[in-house]
Amino acid sequence: MALAALISAYQLANDETEGLRATLPLAGRTLVEHQARLAGYAGAEQILILAERIPVALAQAVERLRRSGLKVDITRDVADAADRIHPEEKLLVIGDGCLASPPVVERMAEAQGPSLLTVPDEPEHAIFERIDATARWAGLMMVDGAFLRDTAAMLGDWDMESTLLRRAVQANAQRMDVTTGNGRGRTGRIPLLVDGVAHLEGFDRLMLAGARPRGRDWTWRHIFPAIENLVAAPLLRRAVDPVWFAVGSVTAAVIAGIFFGVDWRLAGQAALMVSGPIAAVAERLAGARLSPLRWARAFLIARGIAASGALVVLCYGIAEEAGWGAWLIGATILLAMAALIGEQRILKRLPGGLAPHWVASLDGLIWAMTPFALIGQWFAGIAVLALYAIASFAVVQREVASRVAVRTAGPA
Repeated sequence: MALAALISAYQLANDETEGLRATLPLAGRTLVEHQARLAGYAGAEQILILAERIPVALAQAVERLRRSGLKVDITRDVADAADRIHPEEKLLVIGDGCLASPPVVERMAEAQGPSLLTVPDEPEHAIFERIDATARWAGLMMVDGAFLRDTAAMLGDWDMESTLLRRAVQANAQRMDVTTGNGRGRTGRIPLLVDGVAHLEGFDRLMLAGARPRGRDWTWRHIFPAIENLVAAPLLRRAVDPVWFAVGSVTAAVIAGIFFGVDWRLAGQAALMVSGPIAAVAERLAGARLSPLRWARAFLIARGIAASGALVVLCYGIAEEAGWGAWLIGATILLAMAALIGEQRILKRLPGGLAPHWVASLDGLIWAMTPFALIGQWFAGIAVLALYAIASFAVVQREVASRVAVRTAGPA
């Protein structure tokens, strides 16, 4: 069943000079843009923003969302919204100013039948609307198009959110306590109900914390996060387009080849080293905004080609000093890595197939070369990289063979 989303965007912030809650600044954009991306992340194919008036900031936010590929429209009243939603279509309702973590929104999007996200009726949750003596509404609701149409028919001058909430309660909607099964009080789990700029302080750090790339090699897991944490938050607040960092990562790899060509080897090694963190920052910024990095695969391939070119240039310089063996070693690295990538693709398609994080990769090879570069042992360095790549290929190939054997053997 298709999923749509309805986002309320008509309430003023606590300080009226700040405008609507929906247009409060968040991570260089607006709060409603993050809400819409949350809905899209959860699978919403159509996103409606209910706004009684359309200030310039809201219109600009909707236009940016449309350019990013989301199907977003503004509706001026509930009746119009109800006409745009199929009666059998699931509808995720996001309260005005409600910010939740992606896992919480996904959890609500998977709910069947009328459902309410709730928090316990306790003093620290007083900002949320009370349902009864034990629970408060946490700002997310799941209904369907028919339920919205019935509500619109009886709404009159009543507030849409409150009326939907009361009808859902009367219909014995399933209650999903956000503090149950998610670690009560864990940072970022309980939704945030924003009523002013002050409430958003620090939320960008939560966005970044939930966007760290995972499942990569040892450099992406243990080295790059420290660098990302220093630079990503200021860049997120300034609405920097992550694609420029992806361009920068490829450019750094190209510059490394130039440096190797003029025999500035340490500078070339440094350029290769920084290309990885720059690429990681690009992915981190895109992930924090719940927006896929444009042309991500093309940038990944381009950086790999540029780094391979830099290796060829480096081997040319080493060969002039140590003989033709440098060419043989360089070719071994490239061939072993090509074979390794092929085996990793096969492994990913096998049940439970996952290569160890320590196996060779582009950034793993670059950073493994650093100690040899610092002491000037370039020939020894590329020789070790060749052994590293070959050993990694052997390990992954063995894992593939093991998985294939288990799959073909079948149940005992």
